[in-house]
Parts: sequence; C-alpha cells; structure tokens
Amino acid sequence: MKKLWKVWFSKRRHIYMEIARKYRSTPWKVYHLGHGGRGKTPKDMKILEELQQRGIISYIYPW
Repeated sequence: MKKLWKVWFSKRRHIYMEIARKYRSTPWKVYHLGHGGRGKTPKDMKILEELQQRGIISYIYPW
C-alpha cells in the first residue's frame, strides 16, 4: 500500500504510467526501477533505458 501512495503522489506519475503502458508493466514496477531497483529481465532493462532517456535516472546498474 505504501508504494501505491508514493506513485500516486509523485510529480512524475504520468511518466511512470506512460512507460508502464508502453511495456505492459505496472507503474509500481517502473517507480521501483526508477528509484534504485535492479533490472532482472530484458523488459526491466528496456524500462530502465527509457527512464534514462527521459532523464529520470542517470545510470543503469548491471544485472
């Protein structure tokens, strides 16, 4: 429930939701990856690359 509130009240909520729709994931997963989560699947890595292109994260940590 805590993640829900963090995503819902985030300034970048619309970006997380847009990326989640694009890659058929959840906004909570995108939020987690954008705040230090590690990518474990190829889909996660694509989401991380998208976040990096949009300037939300600066570095992608390798698997």
